[in-house]
Amino acid sequence: MKPSGYTLLKNGLIVDGTGKKGYAGNLLIKGAKIEQISSQPIAIECATVDCTGLVIAPGFIDMHSHMDWVLPMEGRAELKTPFTAQGGTTVVGGNCGYSPAGFRARSAYKDLIGLGSGRGFDIAWDSMTEYFEHLGKSGLSHNVVQLAGHGTTQISIRGLNPTPLNDEEMKELLFLLEEAMDQGAAGVSFGLGYEPGIFCTREEILKIARLVRRKDKIMTVHGRAYSVLSGAYPLENPTPHNVLSLKEMIDVARQTGVRLQYSHLMFAGSQSHPTYHQCLDVLDQAISQGADVMTDSYPYHCGISIINVVLPPWFLANVPANYADREAVARAEQGLEAMSLFVGFGFKDIQLTYAGHPDFNAFNGMFIDQIADKLGMQSVRVILALSEKTQGRARILNHNYSTMEIIDALMAHPACLFMTDSLVSAQGVQNPASFGTFPLFLQYARDRGRLSLEEAVRKMTGASAERLNLNDRGLLKEGSAADITVFDWKNVKDNNTPTETDRQPTGIEAVFINGKQVKKNGAVDASLLAGVVV
Repeated sequence: MKPSGYTLLKNGLIVDGTGKKGYAGNLLIKGAKIEQISSQPIAIECATVDCTGLVIAPGFIDMHSHMDWVLPMEGRAELKTPFTAQGGTTVVGGNCGYSPAGFRARSAYKDLIGLGSGRGFDIAWDSMTEYFEHLGKSGLSHNVVQLAGHGTTQISIRGLNPTPLNDEEMKELLFLLEEAMDQGAAGVSFGLGYEPGIFCTREEILKIARLVRRKDKIMTVHGRAYSVLSGAYPLENPTPHNVLSLKEMIDVARQTGVRLQYSHLMFAGSQSHPTYHQCLDVLDQAISQGADVMTDSYPYHCGISIINVVLPPWFLANVPANYADREAVARAEQGLEAMSLFVGFGFKDIQLTYAGHPDFNAFNGMFIDQIADKLGMQSVRVILALSEKTQGRARILNHNYSTMEIIDALMAHPACLFMTDSLVSAQGVQNPASFGTFPLFLQYARDRGRLSLEEAVRKMTGASAERLNLNDRGLLKEGSAADITVFDWKNVKDNNTPTETDRQPTGIEAVFINGKQVKKNGAVDASLLAGVVV
């Protein structure tokens, strides 16, 4: 009689997530844990997965995800299984300043929380603890590491008010963020390119960074600028704005000692692409001088956002009034027109994925310049109309974020980890990162030769777990959680195309989350809610 609760993965190439050379071996799962790993046969009569010709690796960890806006939904498997299908087992949610929890109880502004995510659930909790309890009751398709979003917390206190926080508001903000971390949040995220983070002062950031450092947590930051010019800094400053943004946050890390994760290092527009050398030099110098800073990246030339990300802080600080102010509109239009000329990022690079408004839903999937042609409007007017009618929450996919040269450099950089920066959308056009990020990283590592198999796996497993202080995930070791991805190194492949961005990858053969096989024979079993809050 076969013992229950055991699964043997046999005859695979063990790549354990440390970066060490892989070796032929076998791995035994008992319940939710890894029981044994051996280069010799493991003698046991139990359920067996033949991994001949395949890699046995730790489950992939998404260092920067927005899946926390999907996971609280009951059912809706189609929004969750694509992440499993690409080998993902753990997501880090709450990024870019927005999280589904960590806010003032019974806030008058609760309806503003998560609007840009296409939130498909009611927020029926008032604390991080209650949020985790909800996830436990509804069941989790993946493991979750949750951050507290600064933007969410501030919105819950005073909406989108652009003025600096007063002393009482700052005191409450710090209290709520500390409470969220005490209840299990892994740290705090900022979205300095979005409301209300876009209005955040340096002193406010420093106070929060000191709190995060005192709690020995991580601080992730969507920077103020990812292009050579932006509305975040004076135009006359000769230093590229994306470099200024990175330096600003590194200075915060130096001053406070906080563990800083500078989110999704990207370079919007062709004029920004060459600055990647400068950004990596700044990063290297900071690390050599003792700053605890890393970054992360995805292997695509595009990334998700919301329409207001292209509008300057001064305009957003006075909406909705500015929509009817001729002088403000004219000034915003001049800035948007200059964007194409001086940044190399134009209306042809901004794709509407989901408007969420009847006046624009027919144009989902089209680029701003195409929508302008259809409507007989100027492209700048389309952006302003989308911003006004959707309260700035129309979802977009910004293209021209990088080149293959940049992707190669980031993949190989020792301070860069891997992530999707994505979620599967219930409506509209999908971000390819939701379906193929990890297979594409592996594909590039294999075909372009910039990373070994072992180092590619380490960056999406062991290195990410170490960055997050996760002790029992990210590595294949006896006694650790049995989060495991089995893949075909020779044939793993992202199958997305520029026009079909929701294709399943090739070569991810099996996925285990806490010992349960959630993917087998090319299919994900959505009924196995094997995830936990980490």
